[in-house]
Amino acid sequence: MSTVFLSHSHADKPFARKLAASLRSAGHGVWIDEAEINIGDSLVEKIREGLDQVDYVAAILSSASIDSPWVTRELDIASNREIEEGRVVVLPLLVEQVDLPGFLKGKFYGDFTDESQYEHVVALLNRQLGEPDCKPEAQEQEIEELKAALAFAKEKAAMHEQQAEQHVSLALLGKSESLVAAIQEANEKNPTHAAINNLHAFEVAGLPVVLGYLLWAIGKAMRTGAHQLDSLLTIDNKWDNAARMMQAYSDVIAKENG
Repeated sequence: MSTVFLSHSHADKPFARKLAASLRSAGHGVWIDEAEINIGDSLVEKIREGLDQVDYVAAILSSASIDSPWVTRELDIASNREIEEGRVVVLPLLVEQVDLPGFLKGKFYGDFTDESQYEHVVALLNRQLGEPDCKPEAQEQEIEELKAALAFAKEKAAMHEQQAEQHVSLALLGKSESLVAAIQEANEKNPTHAAINNLHAFEVAGLPVVLGYLLWAIGKAMRTGAHQLDSLLTIDNKWDNAARMMQAYSDVIAKENG
């Protein structure tokens, strides 16, 4: 197993995080500033400490990083280590087509500029880092546990969805096609009314009455003193239906505010 310091600019942070995850999944240790530096730490000291402790320094090279004083300083320190220790320390990784800094010219670099080659280049990088002693068992176990939890959640969600569909089918049983169509249209416009519409929507003189329409009609009657729905409810003796729908709506409001 090797440890790697990811030298990068803030602009390349998304790629650095992705690469860090790939290297960790292969069993390598990764030093990345956001994971290692805490509020109040000395940036210079923590970065120097990280550079001294790792086996390799991976230079994520882009137009932003080659102009970054921080990255330049990190690579100066890493290149001095390479000279002193007489071995490869700096691993150049291109994420954009830029000219390599002078001391990196002549080095074989990892070309990440073609996203389709990401896995292939990561494999080359892992080859340089060496095979890990073993993949972290805890990580393997966590992955399996997550897979099992995800499968369980999907199964429960599918069961819940099936039960919900059955409840809706039972609620709509016996209602006319025109009323069902009106309920579905109303539910699409206002999903929060769906449970009430599915169970309590009714027809009066062939007119579908859903919660939204009933509330609108009541509001208009309060403003103007009357609405044609009043007469239709009386003629068809459907005031009880309207009252049950309004009571259900009142219960929902009380529950939400309770």
